Amino acid sequence: MFFLIIILYILPQSLCKIIDKVETPYGNISGTEINVLGEKITEYLGVPYAYPPKNNYRFKKPVELKKPSWNGTYNAITLANACPQIVRFMNFSGYDASNPKNATNEECLQFNMWVPKGKNLPVLVFFHGGSWTLRTASVDKFNGSVLALKTKSIVVTPNFRLGFFGFAYLGNGSKISGNMGLLDQQMMLKWINMAIEPFGGDKNKVTIFGTSSGASSVAAHLFSEASKPYFIRGIMSSGTITHFMSTISPKLAEANTRNVSTQLGCNGDDNKILECLQSKSVNELLIAASKAKQPTQPPIPFSFIPINCDDVFFKGCINDKIIKESYNKDVDLIFGKTKDEATFFMATGFTNNTIFNCHFYPLKSISDFENGCIMNKTNFENLVNLGGKLLLFGKNEIHELYNIYDKLSYLTYTEKSIRILSDFIFNCDLSAFATKYSNSSSKNVYFYTYTKRSPINVWPKWTGAMHGDDLIDIFGIPFRHPEKYDEKILEKEKSYSDNVMWTIGNFTSTGNPSLYWEKYTPNNTKSLDFNGKLDLSKTSKHVDAIPSTCIEISKIIKKLITVNFKVKTTLLSIETTTTSLN
Repeated sequence: MFFLIIILYILPQSLCKIIDKVETPYGNISGTEINVLGEKITEYLGVPYAYPPKNNYRFKKPVELKKPSWNGTYNAITLANACPQIVRFMNFSGYDASNPKNATNEECLQFNMWVPKGKNLPVLVFFHGGSWTLRTASVDKFNGSVLALKTKSIVVTPNFRLGFFGFAYLGNGSKISGNMGLLDQQMMLKWINMAIEPFGGDKNKVTIFGTSSGASSVAAHLFSEASKPYFIRGIMSSGTITHFMSTISPKLAEANTRNVSTQLGCNGDDNKILECLQSKSVNELLIAASKAKQPTQPPIPFSFIPINCDDVFFKGCINDKIIKESYNKDVDLIFGKTKDEATFFMATGFTNNTIFNCHFYPLKSISDFENGCIMNKTNFENLVNLGGKLLLFGKNEIHELYNIYDKLSYLTYTEKSIRILSDFIFNCDLSAFATKYSNSSSKNVYFYTYTKRSPINVWPKWTGAMHGDDLIDIFGIPFRHPEKYDEKILEKEKSYSDNVMWTIGNFTSTGNPSLYWEKYTPNNTKSLDFNGKLDLSKTSKHVDAIPSTCIEISKIIKKLITVNFKVKTTLLSIETTTTSLN
């Protein structure tokens, strides 16, 4: 079947502007030469890196392509297929722009790639976000053509299995092993290691980069010994696998998987369950998986995400590895966050209710009064109580938590709420892991804080410099879509984006983004302020990477750990107990 699919892409070269073939161990591949800002870039779309995980391959580890996998030349001219997911539309470009534009497909273990002219080029692999359940690399905002040109790097954007298809689990040693989506990423990195050199890439200069859950994927590969040969640098934008909401326990994952199998009438031993699930339609599986949620699982929006202990990817437990510092320490890293990380989730999850008093109506103007978030003391108290319960805090600890943020008298209750949610979901764990890693590694570590709100941000102004705003400049949108900008500021925005991409290019090539970007160390926890000026000189502005509020929360947690081992913790206070595979 796979070979029939391949034949569809082996088209006469006269149908489009195909460049000469590149010979790889997997077969010959042709791409399209495109003009980018007056220079030539070669674009390869929809290149397969493993067999399609369908039919008997569904729910199994990715299967490496044979060498070669096809006869003739594979014409890579169609964007990589998005993996199966329930696509939700808000009729609002700020949200819908990340959605797959075409029907999703199990034949999705593919990537898109942009190759500038040159030899021994560094490689930048980008993992998209979406809580391991949604989204795709094959959208316009992740077109890597300008990024490749400006960084002088080969840019690769893969798709990988999501949700139930990527993270179902039937138990340790079972045929549904869990973490298949992470194994897909690992297989793609192996493809690059085996085949990037004919494209002019250097397999020994691979940087993996991700946003949100994609950043958590980057961190996850640090904890997998099998991934170690495939990359030497990483960029983690707004996420880390070490956050307690980034993974789920094997026990909960198995319970959710068996819930799906029960819904669909798939009973019997694990082999029969697997065969039955493999016989179901994609839509049946998606609908059943959307209904599976255990009452004891963390307040995560989706039930099928990486398990924190396994015998196939992590080959152990993340918490154990953190405590023992059993992770890859030979990687240069950049950690990054935006100033107002939580506002995206407030706008999409906290809206149109009286508990938090935030509102967002996509069909109304973003400047409309009804699209505001005006929280009062009661709304803020509701949020603090919710946060305290997530950490299993008692009444006294919740009161302490309230005081930590309430004493920030210069902030409104809405701003305090943004701060506490940003701390809980991103800031505390990200900075804590940066500190942990920099303390245990001799490699370069850097941190950035994106305080610049993009002028083309289409969300209400109260969302500020929100989750994902940094990607607008990283992917060179001012160059790719100048029509979105006011002519008066276009050149300034281009210059800023150019500087951002320049630092990434330096990092992918040397491991040092800029001489004037201070290294992050346990004794110098400074973050470069991406504030709209990005003055890469001796006067570059740096800010504290670790919020003072996170330090105060850690004190509460450390106090509690001495009497309550069950407390949910951030990395600022690592759990003192280990988690078993079951």
